[in-house]
Amino acid sequence: MSPTETTPVPLRIAHRAGLTPEATAVRAPEGELTYRQFDRRARAVAEELRAAGAGPEDTVLLGVRRGVHWAVGLLGIWYAGAAPLLVDLDAPDERLRTLLRAAGTRHAVAPDTCAAAMLQRRTGSELFWASTTTPAPTSAAPPADVAPGSLAYVLFTSGSTGQPKPVAVGHAGLTAQVSTLAGRYGLTDRDAVLQFAAPAFDVSLEEALPTWCTGGAAVFVKDNVLSPAELEPFLAAERISVVNLPTPYWSQWAKDLERAPRPLPSALRRVVIGSDAGRTADLARWAAAGHPPVISCYGLTESTITATSYEPAPAELAAFTGDELIPLGEPLAGVRAYVLDEELRETPPGAAGELYLAGSCLARGYHGRPGLTSERFVADPFADAPGGRMYRTGDRVTRAPGGPLVFLGRADDQVKIRGHRVELKEVEAAVAAHPDVVDAVVRAVAAAGGPQLAAWAAVTDGSPLTPDGLRRHLLAKMPGYLVPAAVTLMERLPRTPGGKLDPKALPAPALR
Repeated sequence: MSPTETTPVPLRIAHRAGLTPEATAVRAPEGELTYRQFDRRARAVAEELRAAGAGPEDTVLLGVRRGVHWAVGLLGIWYAGAAPLLVDLDAPDERLRTLLRAAGTRHAVAPDTCAAAMLQRRTGSELFWASTTTPAPTSAAPPADVAPGSLAYVLFTSGSTGQPKPVAVGHAGLTAQVSTLAGRYGLTDRDAVLQFAAPAFDVSLEEALPTWCTGGAAVFVKDNVLSPAELEPFLAAERISVVNLPTPYWSQWAKDLERAPRPLPSALRRVVIGSDAGRTADLARWAAAGHPPVISCYGLTESTITATSYEPAPAELAAFTGDELIPLGEPLAGVRAYVLDEELRETPPGAAGELYLAGSCLARGYHGRPGLTSERFVADPFADAPGGRMYRTGDRVTRAPGGPLVFLGRADDQVKIRGHRVELKEVEAAVAAHPDVVDAVVRAVAAAGGPQLAAWAAVTDGSPLTPDGLRRHLLAKMPGYLVPAAVTLMERLPRTPGGKLDPKALPAPALR
């Protein structure tokens, strides 16, 4: 039976494996998989997970690195009816333990026994696990009949309370987004799509899932920290047709191509950028050189990856008067975007307001956190039917009459650091947790390579703590992007008579 609009993603991939079993689904440094091999190996993972008790609404740690094992593990978890927990395996052990406790995770996938034992040691948990290298039997049970409303995956974002927030995305929202993005990017079974994002980023799903649902090949690069110039030979050799890159990385590429003009690989037809704000000057120089068209995307984990997109026509590019921020653009199909004031009234054209998102894109909420869910996913007064929700993004935007949404800044303490959403309060809480710190504040400050975190901390009298010592302490507990690049230790933080911080009195940070 052919998939319908509501058929969940894993069942769409299984259908594709039946249609084109010998087509290439995965290319990675460790090997390739046809759709037949991909499907069978995922079924083997699913059988082991089911035998271990994993099923609907259970989270399963995707304990594998980028490449073939990641692809097989992801699909295998879904075939079992469970939901992958996407994490950064390079995070400190304490961070991994916090995430698994918050998600209630008791299962994992790993390449082999040694890797599974290492995961259990690092997480301090007895994990029931399945191997991504188990031989693929031809008699394996078919994929679970996933319900559209069931849990699709859990991914953590930075939390304003000092604790990471587990975003729970449902299969219905994921299916809607994958279908929309496959059409937006014009994907077909002839495409080879670069798999560039880190596995803990939901963009990795945006790269892979629309590709597999349309029968193309997801091509994993071994190292995603190589420069754009170093990436070009890989794109050429693999005949990559579509790339999805962090905006700062693409901006670096645009500037490098201007300094050293050269043709890009001939198969490349589409560039997607996102995860951070870009500049119109880079769009203009890219277009002037005749490079493939660029789509700039905006979204959040809570909006199932991408919610709006912007692809300027030549006349729009010519109309930019300087180096403005690239607009957020227009909502994708099924997404509604509201610009509201503090009373939740729509602002007039050209006026600033906070961006709220609604529609099929919304996540289910925060996994196991009903209070936090109700705080951010609020009732939608503009919905056509009762029970509609909208998500408060915290982003300030505006929209001119007939024009795209334009980003103005944050309405709260959340910032983007190297493409990661960071709540300053989470970093402050981690700094303040050091036994020698009695007061702390964290701010995002401008730097040559983009915003960086700076921390100011008041320490106890006679403390031997040094800035580097505090940074080492934080690096053992949280990912590097959450660790301030500059730490200033003080006897006390400057505060007003009313007890509020006096930001103007803070000494300038010594950025690295």
